[in-house]
Amino acid sequence: MRTVKFRLGGDRQMADAMIVRLHALDKVDRVEEVADQMHGRDDTSSLGLESDASGSDFHDIEVHVLDANAAQRVRDGIEIAGRDLDAAIEFVDEF
Repeated sequence: MRTVKFRLGGDRQMADAMIVRLHALDKVDRVEEVADQMHGRDDTSSLGLESDASGSDFHDIEVHVLDANAAQRVRDGIEIAGRDLDAAIEFVDEF
């Protein structure tokens, strides 16, 4: 079993759309969002500014696949879906 880990920069709808696309790929055993939080600081409150609640979030997603060939196909699929969804993608070794 192999695991592909990536961080998606985008809103909730983008993350959900990515997860749906990944479930449709062959030899994908499991897709799991391991963290759903905004990475970084929101300093707007101390500046007296209004926070942008609709801003981009980062979603940490793990995809468990059956073999190395499937892992490469999943990485390729993630890149294509990222372009289609206009989402930022960062492949990581750990979150």
